[in-house]
Amino acid sequence: MKLLNRRSGRSQRGVALIAVMMVVAFVVLIAVSMSGRLQLELQRQINLQQRQQAIWLALGAEQFIQRLLKKSAAGKETVNLSQEWATQGAVFPVEQATISGTVTDLQACFNLNSLRPATGNNPGSGTDPNNGEQSPDNNNGRGPGAQNDTEKKADGNNNRNPNQQTPAQQAFLRMLEQNAVELSMPPDYLVARVADWLDADSTLQSAGGAEENDYAALELPYYSANSLMVSKSELRVILDMTPADYALVAPLVCVIPQVGTLQMNVNTMTEQQAPVLAALIPGLTEEDAKSLISSRPEKGYDSVDDFFSSNSSVFTQTPSAEVKTLFSVKSEYFQAEISIDTADSNFSLTSLLKLEDDQVQVVARRFGGPG
Repeated sequence: MKLLNRRSGRSQRGVALIAVMMVVAFVVLIAVSMSGRLQLELQRQINLQQRQQAIWLALGAEQFIQRLLKKSAAGKETVNLSQEWATQGAVFPVEQATISGTVTDLQACFNLNSLRPATGNNPGSGTDPNNGEQSPDNNNGRGPGAQNDTEKKADGNNNRNPNQQTPAQQAFLRMLEQNAVELSMPPDYLVARVADWLDADSTLQSAGGAEENDYAALELPYYSANSLMVSKSELRVILDMTPADYALVAPLVCVIPQVGTLQMNVNTMTEQQAPVLAALIPGLTEEDAKSLISSRPEKGYDSVDDFFSSNSSVFTQTPSAEVKTLFSVKSEYFQAEISIDTADSNFSLTSLLKLEDDQVQVVARRFGGPG
């Protein structure tokens, strides 16, 4: 009997020991879990704090760029690359981060919104797409005085056939034919489809176009915008547009939201825009376009007429009045690309700025990478 009691006592002590060990194990697991969650929450708070700091640094850099544009470009007779706003490679070290950024002239690239078809309210380049009135800069830096009758007719021709290509559409077609020969669709189809995407109606402008019915018939249907683009990434959803097509076209174009005109600043174009310049002026080769850009005076040209007269020997044919309306020596729209770099993260802000009446306004912001 005593032997049985001893064995029973030992068994109970063993069970108690196992129970204690299980409790200790559970406590350790809970502690480890709590510690992991605490570390995760701390890292999350650090990330949020760093992001908030990066946002405020980026917005501060944006304000600095606004002041720089106002100081160096506002009220000037021309906008050119010798001005302070065009300085490249500036880096500003701050506490635990560095700020870098570039400012580019959006009127030195091809605005896709200018492909909107000509109508009574949107005759083409040089008019306000919202009301059809002549824009204040419609003399394109030619100096004081009104335009001559030929130029007025070219700018404000409300009788243009809606099915007739505008000068901007013709230039875009030439640019595709010269620089996007591997497109999966005919270049004129892409011109027509972008025009149909931008116009306000549901009527095909020409053969090869695409309207609401074409997009509604897709396996994953959607509506066409029937309004101006806000980002060139909208090209991705144009009918039959492939990723390879987008990679060909995207470097050649940009989008200025709410602006349906095309006025390229001859003073801010770089050699990267040589294909665009060659497409805008019929008969001009890309090599000649690069030569025109590289030989441009340091402070640019005083007027559009000065640009054409100074380079008349390069042109194989005299540019028409309609072609000249596609150019300017001033700019209103700029893009600031700001980067905030810390030890273990990067934050980007892209701001669209408008210079008007000696004031610089923010039109749009995009946080993150390219849109």
